[in-house]
Amino acid sequence: MIDTFVLAQLYWKQENPRESTAVLVVLGVLALLLILYQAIKQAQGSRGGLSGATSAFSRGNFRRAARQAGLGEDEVRFLEGYGKALGITNPEFTFKNKARLEAFFKDAYRLIERNSESEATADEHKAMLFAIRERIARREALGIPVHSTRQLGRGAPLSFIAPGEETYPTVIVAVEPGGLAVEPACDPYGEPIRFRKGTKFSCFFYTKGHQGYQFQARVAGWEQLGSREVMVLTHSDAVSALPARNHTRREVKAPCTFYRVHVSEGSKRGKEKPKARVENIAFPGTVIDISAGGCGIQCASPIEAGGFLKLEFKVAGSTHAAFGKVVRMNRFKGPGGVMHIQFIKISQRSLNAVLSFVYGYTE
Repeated sequence: MIDTFVLAQLYWKQENPRESTAVLVVLGVLALLLILYQAIKQAQGSRGGLSGATSAFSRGNFRRAARQAGLGEDEVRFLEGYGKALGITNPEFTFKNKARLEAFFKDAYRLIERNSESEATADEHKAMLFAIRERIARREALGIPVHSTRQLGRGAPLSFIAPGEETYPTVIVAVEPGGLAVEPACDPYGEPIRFRKGTKFSCFFYTKGHQGYQFQARVAGWEQLGSREVMVLTHSDAVSALPARNHTRREVKAPCTFYRVHVSEGSKRGKEKPKARVENIAFPGTVIDISAGGCGIQCASPIEAGGFLKLEFKVAGSTHAAFGKVVRMNRFKGPGGVMHIQFIKISQRSLNAVLSFVYGYTE
C-alpha cells in the first residue's frame, strides 16, 4: 500500500490532471483486487476444503501433534489423510482441545460416510476411526498418573479395608510430609474406631476421570488437628492403577427385547464345540446405558450372572442385534433388576452404530 501511495504522488505531479486521475483509478483498482485476493486465500486456508489439502496444512506438525497424543504410526497415518482433507491448520490445538478434537472426529466420520467407495469400506474406516477415538478416551480417563500418595489433595475421598475385611470410607483432611491425615472411621453407633498404630490397610481411591488406584498403608498414629482428632496413614510411593473401563459409556433409555440362550457342549469332527439354542420367548427390557463393550438392561425378568442372551435394540435410528453374556446382575428389592451385559458377538456395522451414538456423531 505504501508503494501505491508513492506512485500516486509521483503521477499527481504530472501536468495533465486527467491522466493523473486515470492512473490513480487504475492503481486503486489493482490495490483493491490484491486485498480481495489475499482475503480469499486466507479464508480458504483457515477453513480448508474437503477436496484436498490447503497450503496451511503441515504434515509434519500434524504427525507430531498426533504422536504427542499417544497415537501409533498406523493411527497417525490414518488420521493424517482426514486432517489434510479437512484443512487442519493448528493440529496441536486440535489434539489438546477436547471440543475441537470431537469436531475433527465428527467431520472425519461424515467424510467417511460421503466419500467411501462401498459400505464395506465405510465400515472398515469407521471402525479404525472409533478405535483411535476409544484409545484417546482411555488416555483422557487416566488423566495425570498417580504414583505416590503425596500427589493427593485435601478433601479427596478415600476408602480402606481393615484386617477384618470391613471397608470404611473416609476423607483426606491434610497431606503432610509425615503421612495422610484422614477422618476417623466410625462404628455403627457413630463412635470413632481407634485402630492401633502399625495396623495394615489396603486403600483405594478414584480420580475425577473415574480412574481407580490402590496402595498399602499403615496407621502411623493419631494427632490432634485443630479441634478434632485424625488418624494418620503412612505415605506410599507404590500407588498402582486399578483396571480401567475399556470403552466410553453413554446413558440412554431405549426399549429392547432379549431372548434367553442355552449353551451346551457339542462336538464336530471329534472336536468339542459349544452349541447355542435361542429360546423363542421374547422378554421386554430397557437399555439404560451402552458402550462398544456391552450395555445395561433394566427388566422385570433378569437373567442371572453367567447366563447368555440374544439382544435386539434400536440405536442411531436403526435396529441391531447382538449376543451377550450377563457378567453382573443387580436385583431390586421388588421384582426385576439390572443386567450388565458384555457383548460376545456383534457385527461391525452394529458396533459402529453404537459408537456413533456414544460419541454423538450422528446427531
